[in-house]
Amino acid sequence: MAKTRMLIASALFVLPYILHGQVSPSDTVKSFRMEEVEITSKYYKRYNPKQLSEGLRLEALLLRVPQHIQVINSEVLRDQGVSNLNESATRNVSGTLREELHNGISPDIYSRGGYISAQRNGVDMRPLGKGPIADDVAIVERVEFLKGPSGFMHAISDPSGAYNVVTKKPTGQTRTSVDMMTGSFGLWRAAIDTEGKLDKDNRVQYRFNLMGMRGNGFMKHDRNNRVLFAPSITYHVNENASLTAEYIYQQLNYLLLSEAQMSPYGYGTLPRDFTVTDPSIRPFSGNDHNAFLTYKRRFKKAWQLTGKLAYIHSGYDGTLFWVNAADPVDPDILNRNLVFDSNKYRVLSSQFYLTGRFKTGKISHHAIMGIDINSKSSRSWDTWATATTIYPLSISNPRYAETILNHGQGGDFDSENLTVSEENKIHRQLSYASAYVMDELFFLKDKLRVTFGLRLTASRGKTNDYGERGNSEDLVATPRLGLSYAVDTHTTLYALHDQSYLPQVGLSVNGNALKPLRGINYEMGIKRDWMDGAWNTSVSIYHIERNRLITPDPTSNLIYQTGESQSRGIEFDLKGRLAQGLNAVFNYAYTDSKITADDMIPAHVGMATPNRVKHIQNTWLNYLLPLQSFKGFNVSVGYQLLSGRAERFTSTDPLTLKDVFRLDAGAGWSNETYRVGLIINNVLNDKMYSTAWRNGGKDMYYWVQMAPIHARLSLGINL
Repeated sequence: MAKTRMLIASALFVLPYILHGQVSPSDTVKSFRMEEVEITSKYYKRYNPKQLSEGLRLEALLLRVPQHIQVINSEVLRDQGVSNLNESATRNVSGTLREELHNGISPDIYSRGGYISAQRNGVDMRPLGKGPIADDVAIVERVEFLKGPSGFMHAISDPSGAYNVVTKKPTGQTRTSVDMMTGSFGLWRAAIDTEGKLDKDNRVQYRFNLMGMRGNGFMKHDRNNRVLFAPSITYHVNENASLTAEYIYQQLNYLLLSEAQMSPYGYGTLPRDFTVTDPSIRPFSGNDHNAFLTYKRRFKKAWQLTGKLAYIHSGYDGTLFWVNAADPVDPDILNRNLVFDSNKYRVLSSQFYLTGRFKTGKISHHAIMGIDINSKSSRSWDTWATATTIYPLSISNPRYAETILNHGQGGDFDSENLTVSEENKIHRQLSYASAYVMDELFFLKDKLRVTFGLRLTASRGKTNDYGERGNSEDLVATPRLGLSYAVDTHTTLYALHDQSYLPQVGLSVNGNALKPLRGINYEMGIKRDWMDGAWNTSVSIYHIERNRLITPDPTSNLIYQTGESQSRGIEFDLKGRLAQGLNAVFNYAYTDSKITADDMIPAHVGMATPNRVKHIQNTWLNYLLPLQSFKGFNVSVGYQLLSGRAERFTSTDPLTLKDVFRLDAGAGWSNETYRVGLIINNVLNDKMYSTAWRNGGKDMYYWVQMAPIHARLSLGINL
């Protein structure tokens, strides 16, 4: 099997370069729009975007930005047959992976040895607990992954980076598309995307997205239902000003918080569909409300003022079974506790920033200045510490109850009737205001760009963790220095020094308020566009230092804050149209991330940071076959390889985790009106698990099982 995987990986790696030699000289760029190439050839797919969204504030080509940034368009996600951000986004970006623990509630993405921050339309969504709810592809226009600190784009983040989900908005076109999908595990899904104008002058534009789906999981008693409703409208006040309002509602309902399995016998030792849950317990239900209001005003074509207001209210609750330790008498018995878990999460954000260009003598400038104000709170109620009733389940002969009502716990759990004592409650609040300025200076006929930036952030945090209270206040300055040199019109060398600041809300095990995490990033790399921008490569090397690390205890969830870590690595990304009809995403990352200091547990020094994967390599190819008799027929193939994996929690006696190799393949057909696609995931039907860890006593193993071979069939119609 190992040799088979290596042959498959080698063949897919070499294929793009073989086909690259078959490029026809006549397969060239057809038209230009703004600064981004738009090719109208039937062989073209938008795998290689050229610019960032306006939500990240930089008006520049990706090729010229002194930072490793990757943008994934919705077309890539559609080709891969996914339904939400959790399923596929990370495979398209070097060195990123998901801690697959919280089902649809949290994407929980890691990169460069750290947990990266979430954004939606440029709004800071980093959770104070779990969250945000994973974005459905029905509203995703693109996803932007920013490697390293990104202080000019939002105030706070881990030094490893952030990702920004850009949602669909009116474009001024009149069109409607319908997408339907069915597949394994009882999947049924339908979505509609329609947009147009409400007046003859095209000053009032609208867009409306609606989606519904239902299905079961690959594990027993699992199910997953989702609904999405997302209207948006743009009013063009005049040719220089516009106002856009968006509302997004996502609702999800599923029985399993995650596909986690647990056993005293070791990782991956249970049947793939084994579950600890019963069919009658209260399912998890989540609701996500988003409102965005954006005003843009351009002055004399060189300056633009942008104001944004956003309000997000998200929440979920439900019950789950959990096993905290092995049975001391019979290891075949899992002693389950039934736990109620509820969280309400709120974000109120405002952003005002001014961008523009000017000259001082012969030096050109591109300036950005603004202020961010953000307030977020998280209210949780749970019985993790107080659920004591045991519901035994045999591993070898599981018998599930149709109704769980013992001792008043079970399907009748209700957040309103639950006794909310101090020992069941977590309430955390974080507010901050941040002012920043950045200036990009152009030298040597704009070949050399020097960027200076400074952000000043004042933050305040309050916490009430199970009855223990704490407060924190900080005022921090974070500078940025970037260099970018255009070797020619297609090649850029860059270097970056950036610092980050991330306030922590909560209490450590000794009762003190958590201190902010500080990070320093050094990065350099090279970017190049090939074949007049048809495809692009990016190579970067980096060094990250972070202090005041947070380590939760795997059994009690108590938080330890101590020590430092260091991350070093190399990243390579390739994406775009390699040859006529062939579109590709290829990436590789080597990550060396380890603990460098730990006053509380000195034995952790030298150990891998949580969820580190030393080698990550992904390939995705989509090829439009040159068949005259059956035009529009395409095939797809891709794989994911994760090697050198570390456990979810740093340990003094780490265990080796099984490598992950997942092979996917598909076929499809499309014309201007219809598109049909079939994707088969995990073609080899390999039994794999992702996130894995042990409890504090090391007598119980936990891991998140991955799905067996499964298929999805999709149909799209342009009306």
